[in-house]
Amino acid sequence: MSTAQSYRLSRIQAEGWNAAHAGPSSDFGDLDVAAIEALSPYHADQEKARWVAGFRSAFKAQSAVPG
Repeated sequence: MSTAQSYRLSRIQAEGWNAAHAGPSSDFGDLDVAAIEALSPYHADQEKARWVAGFRSAFKAQSAVPG
């Protein structure tokens, strides 16, 4: 994988992270992986996987914060 492709995928993962922070964590509490994948604006497997990874990691981080 080229450096440019790696960078692009990191930005896609950051987009997923930002999407999870767009609303209160309670809005996403009942989403399973299929529902999160449906939110992704990407259709290619590699891009969708990175977006979902960013979304899930942000959601987990939000859920771990008390209050």
